[in-house]
Amino acid sequence: MMKKSVLISCISCILLIVSKPGSAQLSLGYFIDQAAEHSPALNEYQNLLGISEVQNRLNRAQNSAFQLSVSSDYLFVPYFNNPGGLITTDPDPGAVGYEIALFDGGLYSFQVNMERNLFNGKLMNALDRQVRVQSENYKYSSALERHNLEKEVTDQYLNALRAARLVSLSKEIVSNLEQQLGFTAELVENGYINVQDYLLLKIEVKSQAINQRNVRQKYKSAILQLYELCGIQDTAIVDISPVVLEQSSRTMNSNFTQKYVLDSLATVAEQQLFETKYRPQLQLFMNAGLNAIELQDIEHKFGMSAGLSLLIPIFDGGQRDLTRQQSYLAKGTISQYRKYSEHVIALQCEDLRSQIESLRKDIESLTGQIKDFEDLLKISVKQLQTGNMSMIDYLALVRNFIELRVRSIEVETEYQLGINNYNYWNW
Repeated sequence: MMKKSVLISCISCILLIVSKPGSAQLSLGYFIDQAAEHSPALNEYQNLLGISEVQNRLNRAQNSAFQLSVSSDYLFVPYFNNPGGLITTDPDPGAVGYEIALFDGGLYSFQVNMERNLFNGKLMNALDRQVRVQSENYKYSSALERHNLEKEVTDQYLNALRAARLVSLSKEIVSNLEQQLGFTAELVENGYINVQDYLLLKIEVKSQAINQRNVRQKYKSAILQLYELCGIQDTAIVDISPVVLEQSSRTMNSNFTQKYVLDSLATVAEQQLFETKYRPQLQLFMNAGLNAIELQDIEHKFGMSAGLSLLIPIFDGGQRDLTRQQSYLAKGTISQYRKYSEHVIALQCEDLRSQIESLRKDIESLTGQIKDFEDLLKISVKQLQTGNMSMIDYLALVRNFIELRVRSIEVETEYQLGINNYNYWNW
C-alpha cells in the first residue's frame, strides 16, 4: 500500500510546472538593440541626416559664398585677299571676312572672375527651413522605423517565450512520467498494480516524448526567426528571460500623426522657397586679367572691371498664385488624412483595450480553474488509492489538466501580445 502511495505521489508531480534553471539568458532589450544595430533602414536614416547637414552647407556655398573662376578665350577671325595679312583690325575694303564691327579682328582673353549674390537672406532662410523640415522628417521616419522594429521584435520574442514555456512544461511532464514508469515497473513485479496500468503509463511517456520533440523544434524555429529579424548571424539556441509588459498610459497626441504635421510644413517650406524668386536679385561681379583684340601691345591690355547686376521680376503668367493654390489644396488633403488617421488610431486603441480586458478576465478564470483542478486531482488521488478510480480515468484527468495549463500559457501570451499591440498604437 505504501508503494502504491509513492506511485500516486509521483503521478501528482506532473502538476508542478517549474522553470528550467538556465545559464545566461538573453533579454528582450538585447534583441531590440541588436535589431536596431543591424537595421539597414535605421542606418540609412542616419546617413540621410548627414546628407541634410552637408546640403545645408552646400546651399550656402552655392548661394551665399564668393564664386571664383578662371576663363580664357581666343577668337580667330581671318581676312582673305587683304594686303595687311590674315589678322588685322583694319581690313582693306576689298578683303573677304566677317564684318569688323562685329568682331574687331579677334579676341585674346584670360581673366580671373569673382561673383557673389547680395541681399539673399530670404533665400537662405527658405533653404535653411526646407533642410530643417527634411531633417525632422528623417528623424521622425527613423523613430517610426525603430518603433515598428521594437513591435516586431517583441512579438517574436513573446512567441519564442511561449514556446520556451511549453518546452519547460513538456520536460517536466516527461521527467515525472519516466520516473513514475520506473516505480510502476517495481510495483508490477511486487503485484501491487496490474500490467495494464504499466502499459498505459508507458504509452503516455512515449506520447509526451513525441510532444516534447515537437515543442523543442517550435522553440528552435522561434529563436531562429528572432535571429533573422534582428540580423544576428548565429544558429545557437539560447535561453531567453521572461518579460512582463506594462500597458502604457493613454496618449492624447499620437506620434503617428506627426507625419502629417511634417508633410504640411514641407509644403509650406517648398512654397516659401519658390516665392523667393520674386524678390529683387542683386549680384556683385568683378574680374581681372588680359582682354585684347590684337597681339600688338598686348602687354598693356591687362586690367580689371567690377559691377552690379540687378534683376527685378515683373510678370511670369501668375505662377505665384497658381502654386499657392496647389499648396492650399495639398495642405487640405494632408489635413483630411490626419483626421482619418486619428479616427482609425482611436478606434484601434479602444478595440485593443477591450481585448486586453477580456484576456485579463480569461487569465483570472483560468487561474481559478487550475486551482479547482488541483483540488480535483487531490480527491482523485485518494480515489485511485482506494480503487474507486481507474488509471485510465486518472490519466485522462491529468491530460485535461495539462491542456488547461497549455491554454493558460496561450492566453497569457495573447495577453502580452495584446499589450504590445496596444503600446504600439498608443504611441
